[in-house]
Amino acid sequence: MSLVEAIELLESRPTTFSLTQLCEHASRGGVAAAVARGDITRVLPDRYASTLHADSWLVRSHAAAKWGPAGCALTGLGVLLDAGLRPREPEEVQLLVPHWRHRPSPAWLAITSSTYRPTLHVRADEARVVDPELALVHAYSRAREADRAELLYGLTRRGALSLTRVREHLDRLPRLRGRASLLRRLERAQAGVESFLEECGADDVLVGIEFSTVVRQHRLAVRGERYRVDAYDPVTRTAFEFDSKTYHGGNEQRVRDVRRDALLSTLGIATVRFDYSDVTTRPAWCRGVALEVLAARHVYA
Repeated sequence: MSLVEAIELLESRPTTFSLTQLCEHASRGGVAAAVARGDITRVLPDRYASTLHADSWLVRSHAAAKWGPAGCALTGLGVLLDAGLRPREPEEVQLLVPHWRHRPSPAWLAITSSTYRPTLHVRADEARVVDPELALVHAYSRAREADRAELLYGLTRRGALSLTRVREHLDRLPRLRGRASLLRRLERAQAGVESFLEECGADDVLVGIEFSTVVRQHRLAVRGERYRVDAYDPVTRTAFEFDSKTYHGGNEQRVRDVRRDALLSTLGIATVRFDYSDVTTRPAWCRGVALEVLAARHVYA
């Protein structure tokens, strides 16, 4: 095979090759010339790819998995992407490695060093990966605080992960960055919380013995329609909704909300809606309103 044919092979396969593998098809000088021309890119030491694919998650992650030491594995957002649980390629590749001597690495490669030895899985291109639950744990530890809640709740809303398995990993990682925060949110998710706004509602609004009869994520059926409300008090027949900008901002969703509230009212169920801004900036006001509503409706209960 000529160097031209080797380059065509690289372009047909978004993966990486070692210099030894490339030299099966061309001389070292030919490979160096191809790199100099920009046909081939050195992604990491001894890992080469077609320049066409060199910036992709698939190629960079394969290069990292093959470049890292024995026992290393891909983790973080990229593994969630591979599992179909994230829609976009992450900006960085996160690699889990045993304790080892630090090697210089590019900005797009994040090294997570740990003595924890999880069970590893093998991707189709032979790169080793952790399971999605541990990938979430590592992604959460590196995420900005503003992104952490949705990272977890976005997956648990869909039932995409085993929360028990996430907790098992956390039990083996006592010094993980963000561990206490993730544990708290796991408890919230197991109790039915599905978003950051609902978390704020649970922590700051519907909190205290006065709301002891309120159940979270309650499902109601009326006239053949099934609805899920963020919280429901069966004693007073009061539903509480926390309206986020993302899911309740569009006109179509507002119409559905109004129709749902009307149907629930035929059963004597009143819906109290709190806006994102109020829940996040003045939760005490929201709590006061909720208490007044329950007190008023107790009269008719």
